[in-house]
Amino acid sequence: MIDYLKFDVMWMDEVIATVDLKPAIGGTPYVINYIDDFNKQFSPNMEGHITLEELEKWLKWRTFPPTRANADALLEILGMQAYNRWGIVRKTHGVMADDEIWIRFKGENLLHKDVCLRKDLYYPETPDENMQTNI
Repeated sequence: MIDYLKFDVMWMDEVIATVDLKPAIGGTPYVINYIDDFNKQFSPNMEGHITLEELEKWLKWRTFPPTRANADALLEILGMQAYNRWGIVRKTHGVMADDEIWIRFKGENLLHKDVCLRKDLYYPETPDENMQTNI
């Protein structure tokens, strides 16, 4: 069963943070960062609660803007009728074309190659696979 309230923030196949949106201890979302790198770190502190504003800022970074020219077409492709950042992230895993950060919800067994937008760059076909598809 997939738990959409808990997820790992991934860089390629490496877990760089865990996030619990409704921690058992109560309060706002709780984050544990496993890297100390400004560009990839989920939140400014290595561990602790984050505000809903911080979470919203991160979600905004992982989704297309509602004002994008083809936003309605993208929502239709995702099977959504209205713009909802969390809904978009649930469907896209927060994958963006310009980096390899994504989220894996608890209960999923996905790897980077399963969600990667640039498979030809990171997972090119081997000559044997290519020959089999052309036969």
